Amino acid sequence: MYIPQFYEVQYNEDGTLKDFYPIVEEAPETVIKQVELDMSETYYPEKPLVPYIKVTQDRVVLEIQRGCIRGCRFCQAGMLYRPIRPRSLDFLKKRAAAMLKATGHEEISLSSLSSSDYKELPELVYWLIDEYRDKGVNISLPSLRIDAFALDVMSKVQDIRKSSLTFAPEAGTQRMRNVINKGLTEENILTGAMDAFRGGWNRVKLYFMLGLPGETYDDIEGIAVLSDKIAREYYTIPKDQRNGKVSIVTSTSIFVPKPFTPFQWSPMNTKEQAKDKRNFLLGKVREQLNQKSIKYNCHDADVSELEGVFARGDRRLNKVILEAYQSGCFYDAWSEYFKYENWIKAFEDNGLDMAFYIGRERPVDELFPWDFIDIGVTKKFMRREYENSLKAQVTPNCRAKCAGCGAMKFKCGVCVENLTGNDEKGTGE
Repeated sequence: MYIPQFYEVQYNEDGTLKDFYPIVEEAPETVIKQVELDMSETYYPEKPLVPYIKVTQDRVVLEIQRGCIRGCRFCQAGMLYRPIRPRSLDFLKKRAAAMLKATGHEEISLSSLSSSDYKELPELVYWLIDEYRDKGVNISLPSLRIDAFALDVMSKVQDIRKSSLTFAPEAGTQRMRNVINKGLTEENILTGAMDAFRGGWNRVKLYFMLGLPGETYDDIEGIAVLSDKIAREYYTIPKDQRNGKVSIVTSTSIFVPKPFTPFQWSPMNTKEQAKDKRNFLLGKVREQLNQKSIKYNCHDADVSELEGVFARGDRRLNKVILEAYQSGCFYDAWSEYFKYENWIKAFEDNGLDMAFYIGRERPVDELFPWDFIDIGVTKKFMRREYENSLKAQVTPNCRAKCAGCGAMKFKCGVCVENLTGNDEKGTGE
C-alpha cells in the first residue's frame, strides 16, 4: 500500500526528480502490485445495482479476462494488468445468467482489453445466443481485434440486433502501426471490414491517434486513405446484396504518453501541433473518393493537453488541482463548463510550466515519480520497447513468444500456460 505522506521527495534544480524515499520505518521503498492469481476464484457481483433513470452504460458487464497479451506500446492498461488471466467458461456462464436474471437488462457486454484473445469466446457467445435469443438480449463485444474477428461469431451476434462495429487501427500506415506495436496489417483491417460488410453491417467506427511518437504527415494522411479504402471495399459488394449506403465514422484522439509504458519517455504534441494535424487530416478526408461516406470526429486539444500533464505529473500538481477547483473548475468533462484559463492561472500561480511535463523528451536515466511502484513489467523492458519503436520493430504477443517483460514473477496466467520443466524466463533483466 502506498501512503503519500510516508514519503519524502527531493528535486534537482531543473525540476526533475532527484530522490524519492520513505520517512517511516513501516513504508516500503518499493510498492509491489497485488495480483489476483486465479480469476475464476474471485467474487463477482451477481446483483449489480439498477438505476432508476436511463444511463449510458445501461447493460450487464461481464469481465471475461483481465490483462492483455498484445503489448501495444501506447497502452497503460496492457502493461499494468499483465499477465493476462482468463476466467473459466463455467464461471462466466453462471455470472451472466445470474446478472441478467437479477437486473432485467436487455444487453450484456463481454468486457476485456482484447476480447478476441479469450480462447473460449465463440463458445461463450454461442451459449448466450442460444439461451437468450428469444428474450431480446443484445450481446456487446468491445475490444475485438480485426485480425481475430470470426465471421460466424459476428453473424450470431447480428441475429439479435444490428449495430455499428468499432475497430481500432490506431494508426493509418503500416510503419506507424509497427512503431506502436499494434500488430495489424492493412490486409487484416480490410479483410475484417469486408467480413463485417458481408455479414450485413454497413456502419463502421474507426479509432486512431494523432501525435504518436515518430509520426509524419504521410502517416496522418494514411488515416484518411485507410478510411476510404474500407468504404471502397463495401462498394465491391454487388448493389443488390448491400445493406444501404456505407457509413464510416473516423475518430481521432490526441496521443497522451502514459506512465508504465514504453512511451513514458516521449514528448507530447503541443495543442497547436495537434490542431494543425487535425486540420490537415480533415482536408485529406475531403479529398477522398468516398468522402461523403466518411465522418471525421476529433478530440479537444485543450483537454488533451491537461490530460498529458496529469498523466505524468508529480505531487507538485496537488496545489494546482486545488486552486483550479476553488476557482470553479468542477465539470471540466462538459465542454460548456471547461475553464481552460482557470487552469493556466493555477499553473502560473504555483510556478509550474505545463511544457515541463509534456513538451520534453525524458533522458534515459531520469527518475520518474512512479518508479517506486513495481508493476511486474520492468523499466528496463519498457526502455527496450521504446528503442524498438524507434526502429519500427514489432515485438510478438505473449502467447507467440515471451519478451521477458518481468511479469513472470507473478507466476500466473499466460506466463505459465505453456511452462514445462525449468522453462522460466520473463524476468525483463
